[in-house]
Amino acid sequence: MTSNVYSAEPAHPVLAQSLLGEPGPTATNNEQPTQRSATNDWNLKDDWVAGMQSSSDAIFRCGTVIGFSRLRTRSSDNDEYIGQIPRYLLTTHLRKNSPTAEANTFIIYPSNFDAFAARYLFTDLQSSPSALSKDDALKRLDLVQLFPVYNLQNAAQAIKQVSELLQEAQEKRQQLDQAAASSNPAIILVVAGLDTLAEGVVRASNPARGAAVLASTLRILTRVSRTYSSFLSVMLVNTNGLGPHVEVEHEGSNGRAAFGTGEVDARPTDHDGIHSIFQLPGSSLLSTLLMRTLDHGIDTHILLSDVKYARVAEVIKDRTGTGLGKWGIWSPQR
Repeated sequence: MTSNVYSAEPAHPVLAQSLLGEPGPTATNNEQPTQRSATNDWNLKDDWVAGMQSSSDAIFRCGTVIGFSRLRTRSSDNDEYIGQIPRYLLTTHLRKNSPTAEANTFIIYPSNFDAFAARYLFTDLQSSPSALSKDDALKRLDLVQLFPVYNLQNAAQAIKQVSELLQEAQEKRQQLDQAAASSNPAIILVVAGLDTLAEGVVRASNPARGAAVLASTLRILTRVSRTYSSFLSVMLVNTNGLGPHVEVEHEGSNGRAAFGTGEVDARPTDHDGIHSIFQLPGSSLLSTLLMRTLDHGIDTHILLSDVKYARVAEVIKDRTGTGLGKWGIWSPQR
C-alpha cells in the first residue's frame, strides 16, 4: 500500500539546544555597525548590520515577508550560500535580546536543509562581534524552536502551529502595560525551502498543482505576517535559484558593478517587472510559474549573486518600502 505524501504530519518542534552536537565550522560576518548617511543610503550592508528595526524605512522590519533568493546562473548551489545573511540577522537578533522564558524565534525548514542547524547558530553566537560565552549562547538557543518538515503540507501545518504560539504571545503582550510591551523583543519566523518542497509536488503531479499548493501556503504565511505585524518579522529563504538555467557572463562592457561608489546604471525592466541591476537586459528572473508564484508572496525580495568575484545582496523588490535597488557586498569572515 502506498502512503499519501500529503498526509504526513510535521515533525514535532524541538528547541535548538536539544539538537546541539559538536560545534562545526561556519562563516560569520564581522562587520561593525556603521552610521547611515545621506550619501550611503544605497548600501544594503547598513541594513543587515543594523539588523531587525522598528522603523518603516528599514529593509529588515516587522510586518513584512522578506524573501532571500540566489541567482541560479551565478551562485553556488548549497545551503550555506543562501543561509548566511538570514542566519547573521537571526543571530544578531538573538544577541541583542536578553534570555527570556519564552521562545522568540521559530525556524521551519526541510529536514535535509542544515544552514540553520543548531551547531551553526551556536558557533555564530560565539563569534565576533559581540561574542557570547558558551553559557549565554546556550541560553539564546533556548529561545529558538525548530520545526523540521518533509513536504509542503507539513510546512503549512507548521506555520499554523507557529500562528497559535504567536496568538498566545500577542495575548500576553496585550496584558502588559505599554512600556513593558514595547520592551519585549520582536519575534522572528524563518521559513526555508518552500520552493523546493513545491517542486516535489510538481514531480508528483504537475506545475499547476505545485503552484496552487505553494500559493495556498504563502497565503497562510502572509496572513500570519499581517496579523502579528506589530512584533513579527518573517524571513522566507528560498533554496532554489531565480532566473534561467543558461549561464550568462557579465564581462567587458556588460559588467555592472561600480564598487565603492554605489552608482549602477539603470536596467530596463523585463516583462515580469522583477529584474537585477547586475543582470543582462532581456533575461527574466521569474522564468517559471513556481518562481512567479513565490514572488507574489514576498514583500521585500533580496537576491544574492556573484558579481566580479564579489558576493552581492540586492533588493529586487520592495512592495511596501523605498529600498528597491539597494545593494551591498557580503564578505563573510571564516
